[in-house]
Amino acid sequence: MLENSLDNTVERKGRRPIILKGISQDLKLSEISDQLGENQWVIKRDIKFMRYNGDLGLKQAEESQARIRKQKVKLLTMEKTHFKQNERFLGMTGLSLQEKSFRNMIDFNRQELLKILGSKDQHAAILKLSKSVQKTLKKNEIIVKRWQDNEISERAEEYLTKKNSGRDL
Repeated sequence: MLENSLDNTVERKGRRPIILKGISQDLKLSEISDQLGENQWVIKRDIKFMRYNGDLGLKQAEESQARIRKQKVKLLTMEKTHFKQNERFLGMTGLSLQEKSFRNMIDFNRQELLKILGSKDQHAAILKLSKSVQKTLKKNEIIVKRWQDNEISERAEEYLTKKNSGRDL
């Protein structure tokens, strides 16, 4: 029995560097197990054992894995269509799609927003708008919730006052 546990410890120590290298390279368990010629459950058990014992090498490997995954996510995001469209739109107009959408929503709802700004109780005036308009304005960050009351965001208020004073942005 003692001899068997000693053999397991020696085998585990032999597998450890390969497991750590695989984790730090963000390999799947199946790929690591193929390299070692072992079952995936053996690899999982070794990782669980290292985690239980607070293995510093495992922590470093997992940090390296996290960095690699962040880079992969960043590259995938940059290849997505909406990201490319936003970059192209930004190059052509100098505005992001989000900023342009924000401005369009303010311009479209200008009269209602000016009435809200002129009212004494913005929350009550906002509640008079239809639910769909309220949702749209909240989604575009034109209306924000402060404590318990809704009000026009500072950014939207600034845009409205600049537009009203005759200066175009």
